[in-house]
Amino acid sequence: MKALRQIGALIRKDLGLQFRSKEALVLIFVFSVLVVLIFAFAFGPIFPERVERGKLTASVLWAAFVFAGIISLNRSFTLEHSHGALQGIRLTGVDASNLYLSKVVSNVVFLFLLEIVITPIALQFLDLLDVVTVGILLKLFGVLGIGTLGFCAVGVLLAGMSTSANGGESLLSVILLPLVIPIIVGGAKSTVSLLVTGGLEDGFWLKLIAGYSLIFLAAAYLLADAVVEE
Repeated sequence: MKALRQIGALIRKDLGLQFRSKEALVLIFVFSVLVVLIFAFAFGPIFPERVERGKLTASVLWAAFVFAGIISLNRSFTLEHSHGALQGIRLTGVDASNLYLSKVVSNVVFLFLLEIVITPIALQFLDLLDVVTVGILLKLFGVLGIGTLGFCAVGVLLAGMSTSANGGESLLSVILLPLVIPIIVGGAKSTVSLLVTGGLEDGFWLKLIAGYSLIFLAAAYLLADAVVEE
């Protein structure tokens, strides 16, 4: 129960900091919408087939969410390192693994809320909103949620290591993207299947991102103490 109270308090603190910074919220939202608009206006209506539009939409969504996720992960640890806040939290007796889990949950919640807003915008501009039912949309959010969990499970650990280094933002992108390629590929393939056929014809990709997410979440949880101490 003590661990749950610690995690709950840290999640509330992280989400409060995330939503308190209006400039950062606007930056992340505008950046995500800009990615969608660039692809939408660049390719326009030249893909009349639903298959091609589904592939383009999946690519746009995952590109926008990955880069927004990198910004969010960097901010979450940059705030903690400011004025020794991370050391202060540790001095209160908070376990490093609980700190890691709180960071994962808060980033997943933040990014998932962003996905709920951006996904319909992308579907509208890429002319798929009319053919996507509520059921398909819910399945799509499920895939995005699982992928976001895996992305944050890896990203929070690496952000904790890179933020204190010089050029931490660039370093995080370099070391994170190769590790999350299975999540991006699996998530994009599952998204294409949902947008084109309305279901997951090949469950392999969903199993891949789910298994990858759980494995990295467990491994990072065990390594959190060493990373935070560093």
